[in-house]
Amino acid sequence: MKLVAQLEDLLYQAQHTPKKEKLRLADWRILVHESEAVSLGIKDNSPGSVYTPPSYRQGENGEVFLVWSDGKCSQAMVQAGSHDNREYWQQELEQWRQASYVDPDAAHIPFPEPLPLVAVKDKAIHKVIAGDDQMLFDQIARWLTDKPSKAKLQGSIQTAWGRRHVRTSTGLAVTYQQSQFGAWFSFDSLIGGVFAKRRLSQPEEQEELWVRALNLYEAMQLDAPPVGSQTQVILAPSLTEDMLGQFILPNFSGDRVLEGQGAFSKESFLEHKLVFHPHFSLLLDPLRPLELGSYLVTSEGVPADRTVLARNGKLQTPFLRVKDSVRWGAKPTAIPRGTAGLYLKHKTEVSWAEALQDVEDGVLVLTVLGLHTQEVVSGSYSLSAPHSLRILKGQIVGKTDVKLTGNFFADLAAPTTKAAESDLDTYPYLMITTGVQTL
Repeated sequence: MKLVAQLEDLLYQAQHTPKKEKLRLADWRILVHESEAVSLGIKDNSPGSVYTPPSYRQGENGEVFLVWSDGKCSQAMVQAGSHDNREYWQQELEQWRQASYVDPDAAHIPFPEPLPLVAVKDKAIHKVIAGDDQMLFDQIARWLTDKPSKAKLQGSIQTAWGRRHVRTSTGLAVTYQQSQFGAWFSFDSLIGGVFAKRRLSQPEEQEELWVRALNLYEAMQLDAPPVGSQTQVILAPSLTEDMLGQFILPNFSGDRVLEGQGAFSKESFLEHKLVFHPHFSLLLDPLRPLELGSYLVTSEGVPADRTVLARNGKLQTPFLRVKDSVRWGAKPTAIPRGTAGLYLKHKTEVSWAEALQDVEDGVLVLTVLGLHTQEVVSGSYSLSAPHSLRILKGQIVGKTDVKLTGNFFADLAAPTTKAAESDLDTYPYLMITTGVQTL
């Protein structure tokens, strides 16, 4: 809270009674995040080693966005320190002014609006941070006890608690608490499970993740027949997320669209062009309780709200930060935290257990190599997928190595593409028809 008070005082004085006229501010925005985190991990079956020691961290950092009286802008990261004297902060203000730039579209601070009610904290996590952390060590012990005997186990658990402060010269003054919990493990760095939300996982959720990973690991120990030209490709939920993050999310950035650097033009959005199959919809939803991508207000002071990016296959809007919204001529939208808060929905989703039974000839692709090197705007991919799992007559029968070639935009537009829901994952299994061959 100390950093917030120091910045508020500094910027208020610079707006109303600056020491130098060139340092007068017209508007400003502050974001400060206080956090505490407890974490521990396992590396190659060793808990608490030099690589993964139990740790407690706390920190306070922030950022400022300034609009000077001449319309120029500045932005800077701010770290908490022992700097209580006004001379230090005055020097910082001078440096921020020297780094100012001209950007009329950015020189806009929204006025406050009502905030939604969103659950973003789990009090049980605060108890862990306060010292009731035995459950973390118990979870690590269970992993080590129950792991496959020959597997090398990697894993990590982290709990975090923090306060988020957003202040603006237009009158917004918001402080709220938020929590975060993440747990992941893997066997031989091939098969694993991940849980990440703003709440602790339930024992049954961890058990279900563990059992699923064990079953896949056992299948990975068997060799399976090679794929054929008619083999159906199934992207695991984590890979669906990665593909969306590589090809879809960047092309829905308002900045890219306005600059003509994305797959879709502004006219395509205004005309609600059909780009995916009508069964698919894409949305940002930061209002879901205790999800990792949920929040009350953006760092720019915009209240959280649902935003439909594509409805029934048709483009609706890109996500617009404040600057983009000024250029677009619309209100700012929800914004993602990476792929957190982004949801892909299909009208005829079935459960994964049901979908698996209907797969006569398929391959489950868990991970691929080199996804980050693929061209974002075209959507085309050529990817190696070692350690995939072969499916025959509704059963996972063993491992195989494959290469995939295709186009992700075409995958989402194809009438043959299906989605299968997983209770353990935010994203679906994506069942596509694309180029596949044995490596």
